[in-house]
Amino acid sequence: MNALIILADLGRMKAYRITRDELEPGTSPVFANVADVDLANQHSKVSERVTDKAGRFAYGSGSKSVGERQSEQDEAEARQLNGIAGAIRRAAGTGREDIYLAAPKEIIADLLDELGTGVGRRVRKQLSLNLVKAPKLDLLERFGIR
Repeated sequence: MNALIILADLGRMKAYRITRDELEPGTSPVFANVADVDLANQHSKVSERVTDKAGRFAYGSGSKSVGERQSEQDEAEARQLNGIAGAIRRAAGTGREDIYLAAPKEIIADLLDELGTGVGRRVRKQLSLNLVKAPKLDLLERFGIR
C-alpha cells in the first residue's frame, strides 16, 4: 500500500508518503517526509505588513477614515492558497498513489478547485480539519488507512 497524506492550512503544508510491506501484514507503516512548507511570512494580516496608520482613528467631526483594505486581505489569502496548492502539486508529482487531504473547512473547497483535475482526481478522502500539527499515527486513524 502506498499513499500520500497531505495536511494544509493557509500557513503551512506537510506531506507524508505512507508505505507498508504487503508481504508482512503485521508490520507498521513507514512515514516518509515528502514536504514541509511554511508560508508564515505570506500568511500575515495586511495590518501586520503595512505600517501606515491612516484611517485607523477619526479626528474631529466630519473626518473620513480610509477604512479597512478588505481587497488586500482577500488577495493575500488568494496568493496564500495558490502557494499551498503549488506546494501540494510539487509534493504529489506525477505519482499514482492515492492522496488523503486535510485542510480547514474554510479553504478545502477552494484548495481542491485550485489543485485542478490532475492532482484532484487522485484525492481519495478529504477531511475538513486542520491536522497540520496532529501526530503522525493519529493520521492513519483519522483517514481510515489500514
